[in-house]
Amino acid sequence: MRDGLQKGKASDPHPIREEVKQQLLYCRVGIGYHLQILPSGSVGGVHKPTEHCWLKVFSMKHGVVGIRGVKSALYLCMNGKGLAYATEQFSDDCLLKEHLEENHYNTYSSLSHPGFYLALSHKGVLRKGSSVGRHQACTHFLPRRKS
Repeated sequence: MRDGLQKGKASDPHPIREEVKQQLLYCRVGIGYHLQILPSGSVGGVHKPTEHCWLKVFSMKHGVVGIRGVKSALYLCMNGKGLAYATEQFSDDCLLKEHLEENHYNTYSSLSHPGFYLALSHKGVLRKGSSVGRHQACTHFLPRRKS
């Protein structure tokens, strides 16, 4: 262990800070959705939070985070086409820039593929990250901590 970081199992070689708290990421689009990462690797939104909505958002460096599903143990990533997906292996596609917007919501954009944003449609379905912008409500997520 070094500087509060720990190494995970062989299938999880990425260090995560021990003190990272579980949280929900709520998107205010449509009727409002919570981001979820399912064990199948699919990513989307549900109105009423499930066990698959609890996430660990961990800092990699200033302004750059990784997101991992607590139940699924999968990392949220975005490919070069702007499509979000979940995987067991952490890679550069899993590095997201976290930006606090003026309305106190966060946006998450791909570090590897600039200009691609994590977004949900008004039905809770993932939107292609290349078709949305930072100022659209579909890209705004409010972190909600476990009480």
